[in-house]
Amino acid sequence: MQDTNWDLVQFKYEFLGFSLDDLAREHSISKAVLDYNSKDWKAVSLEQDLSFDMSEIKTIEDILTKLNNQVINQTQAFLILKQKFLSPKFIELETTILHKAISIINLLDEKDSRSAKTLKELTEVLVGLLNQNPMLKSGGMPEGEGDKIWEVRVVEAKSKKAETEAE
Repeated sequence: MQDTNWDLVQFKYEFLGFSLDDLAREHSISKAVLDYNSKDWKAVSLEQDLSFDMSEIKTIEDILTKLNNQVINQTQAFLILKQKFLSPKFIELETTILHKAISIINLLDEKDSRSAKTLKELTEVLVGLLNQNPMLKSGGMPEGEGDKIWEVRVVEAKSKKAETEAE
């Protein structure tokens, strides 16, 4: 038996315009079950009125400007919806990865020369994850909170064996 991600199915129906028939096939859900679960779902259209007030149109550039503005508005609306849907998933993923990273860091042996390399690689992975989180992108935070910048530097790492041989 396969688990169904109902949040994803609902998101595809409401915001991406998938039909219930397509979703039933794609997620191996019976149409009757999908009909029952989707009774409170409301499809949201990101389309806007494509008619123009012709009195405002003087050149072809005016039409292109209006179409460009509509595309920008639709894209921004979609990104907001996507972020709202994905935010809990990013938080869950980051929490899990950070707990695993803490476990790994606690297991590192400070006498092992490979520990510094492992710590550096782990830090690079975590920085990459933080850089990909849309909630931490510029403009994603409410006014006044500002961006958070995390920086980790490994200045120098030598094995104890190399230090004693040098002396």
